Amino acid sequence: MSVYKRGGIYWYDFWFQKTRYRESVGLGNKTVALRIEAIRKAELAQGRGGITRHGPSPTFEDFVNKEFLPWSKKQHGTHPRTHERYKVSSRRLVKSFGRLSLDAISTAHVENFKVIRSEEISPAGTNRDLAMLRFLLNFALRQGHIARNPARGVKMLPEGPGPMRVVSHEEQRRYLQAASPLLSDIGMLIVESGLRPEEAFRIRREDAHPNQAYLFIPEGKTRFARRNVPLTEGALRVLKHRMVATKQTYLFPRRGDPTKPTTTVYKAHKEALKDARITPPFRLYDLRHTFGSRSAMAGVDLATLKEIMGHAHISTTMRYIHPTPEHKRAAVQKLEQFNAEQVFAMYEGHAESPQKSPQ
Repeated sequence: MSVYKRGGIYWYDFWFQKTRYRESVGLGNKTVALRIEAIRKAELAQGRGGITRHGPSPTFEDFVNKEFLPWSKKQHGTHPRTHERYKVSSRRLVKSFGRLSLDAISTAHVENFKVIRSEEISPAGTNRDLAMLRFLLNFALRQGHIARNPARGVKMLPEGPGPMRVVSHEEQRRYLQAASPLLSDIGMLIVESGLRPEEAFRIRREDAHPNQAYLFIPEGKTRFARRNVPLTEGALRVLKHRMVATKQTYLFPRRGDPTKPTTTVYKAHKEALKDARITPPFRLYDLRHTFGSRSAMAGVDLATLKEIMGHAHISTTMRYIHPTPEHKRAAVQKLEQFNAEQVFAMYEGHAESPQKSPQ
């Protein structure tokens, strides 16, 4: 049989035009392995398998670490955040494709990666990984390692506006109690200031101004993200604590390299939700949604809220407004009270009802 299992992973082994193809599919599912083998044979038969390339093809992991990332570091020298994002994104791709040679990666591999990844993260996150994979393989194509990009033509997942969850005060209390010290500080800062998670991760000591009760955000996804963020007492306590707790440039330094900022707290967030027994779960970003909704319910006008949250358009700010059921009931009670006062005023013999329009 041309498909066999070794170390929990299936491989295929066959000959085509006097050339032997023995490659790992990177998965432990035999049915999928057979499908990948069939697609690989079809690609070779159609002249799309890269068999005209001379010399061995590097593994995906070697290509990423020895060619792509060094190129990216030089290419994006003036934009180090772009290079850092590529480094972070490539880790998950290496985990899935690392042992495969570049010319062994097929469209079936990419489609299966999409399915598996979509079960781990949101459609938007999966699409970012797919876009990164496509970019990597286009670079490999330009370098002559492959004859075609197997990620080309793979459709992205539909994203939609995405779910928005408002966290209750009780859920917030349980979550912050269950969270690690680092996550608790980050979560408190986001829900009290409306920062994006990446903005909280990258807070520098020089941008924190506790005496003036504001935080400066120097850059972001749009020019509107550059702003001064006023801070509540709760956010100020976190900021002052972090400035004492760490002497690094970044107030939330990376564990393995304190000269760089934290890039993710995904595992800690999942553990905190589990320990706090919060269902349905919420995303870290939902703490920003919660800030926006609470601010609107507290009476903050949308124009001001737009500036605080760093939105380009007020229509974006409006998406963050999610009145709670309690707030909606309170609104109806206000209407009932208003109506009752009008009726009472009418029967008391007032000359004009307060609701009458002026002439």
